[in-house]
Amino acid sequence: MKPHAHLTTRNAPVALATWRILTLTLLLNLSANALTAQIFNFKEYETNDPFPLTVADIEKVFGKGFKATKPIKIGEIFSCRFEGKKYTIDVSIRPMYGMSLADYHRHASPASWKPIANDPDGAMIEIRDDKKDDFASTPAIEYVRKDRLVHLQVLGHYYGFDRRKMPKLRDEMRLKLAKVRRIP
Repeated sequence: MKPHAHLTTRNAPVALATWRILTLTLLLNLSANALTAQIFNFKEYETNDPFPLTVADIEKVFGKGFKATKPIKIGEIFSCRFEGKKYTIDVSIRPMYGMSLADYHRHASPASWKPIANDPDGAMIEIRDDKKDDFASTPAIEYVRKDRLVHLQVLGHYYGFDRRKMPKLRDEMRLKLAKVRRIP
């Protein structure tokens, strides 16, 4: 068989179209990444203001091996990430302007939220459908203190890419998020 015998003139248009699509997809991805880097240049929002949670607070619940990124302040929103080997804990604080957590979730959240029983701050767990939602693997909790919404979320593959283990491990992560020292 001759080299490239599978590339006959009969299927050449399909091969050419496939290469055009792949090339266009690559160009669009590169353009989108460059645009995102320009639009979301968070370096300019980095602050030296101390974040209310520390690496010690996170490690007390999740174990050793985390480091904090430089906090970011955009307007009244204050956030910081605590990066570990397998996952990151993302924490953000934003004003509520007198709105209740239930009202906020009703108007501003695509997910469902379930109250944590007997939680002193009325914290809620984000509920997403494992089968329909790509964000179902990112456990999150929220609570309000002193008119500030505190959002804690686990990002990354804490479940080791095994989707069958994810629901049980996600529930464990939710419980851990609820144990992190409360702020402000």
